[in-house]
Amino acid sequence: MKYYSIGEVSDRLGISRDALRFYEKKGIIQPKKEKNGYRTYTYDDLHKLSSIIFYRRLNFSLDDIYQILYRSSLPSYRTMIQEKITEEKLEVEKHQQSLVHLTHLKQLSKNVELCLNRYEIRPLRRQYKILDSNFIHQKGISDLCYLYEEYRMEHDGPLKTNQYFVLAGHTAAAVRLYEEIEKFPILQHTSCVYTIIASNQPFADPQAMTHAANWAISQGYALLGTAYSGHLPGYTFQQSESDPVYYIELFLPIQTAGKCD
Repeated sequence: MKYYSIGEVSDRLGISRDALRFYEKKGIIQPKKEKNGYRTYTYDDLHKLSSIIFYRRLNFSLDDIYQILYRSSLPSYRTMIQEKITEEKLEVEKHQQSLVHLTHLKQLSKNVELCLNRYEIRPLRRQYKILDSNFIHQKGISDLCYLYEEYRMEHDGPLKTNQYFVLAGHTAAAVRLYEEIEKFPILQHTSCVYTIIASNQPFADPQAMTHAANWAISQGYALLGTAYSGHLPGYTFQQSESDPVYYIELFLPIQTAGKCD
């Protein structure tokens, strides 16, 4: 029977010597120790090590790999494979959700760059008003929700009338809350005056909303009399210990995308 040194096994399989010793400590392989203290490995050990590499790439734990190599039957092996498939599908869904969220954050960063203290007309896309905080906690979506404040635009300035969390429609679709989310009211407007402001507090400056309303009127737009502000999550930056900067979206709905005559 041919025996291999730890160096030969390391070179042949691309496994570090520390990893080989760790697998030995975990009891997955049992190399023979010579009188001089050197470890020697058989072809069967190499086969087991190749299996370890294979199953590690499939995200099996070392405990699971030990079960597969030493304790499993064909039925129990199939069960383990099915459980891993289910586990990996859940991980894929989590990564898909993260990717949707990261893509949205990237778009928000572009919005900050292009729309900070500038005005344009854009829609307030479908948002679900999540009025039940227990729903947020049960579904584990607190990081996907935005805190919105609702205002009534009056002659002497904006008056805050409500506050609630919203979940974007495209995000709700990504996390597969199709049916459950439909019980919540929808916030959506075809055309709004839109801008982003920087503030030292996580809510909109009333003066900034008044400026946006004045701009809309100067451009001939007819306001609906409401406004919405939302602090962009993940977009709080600390300029100094006492001066945080919050970036806040403002939406002021207008009657149509066109201007008044």
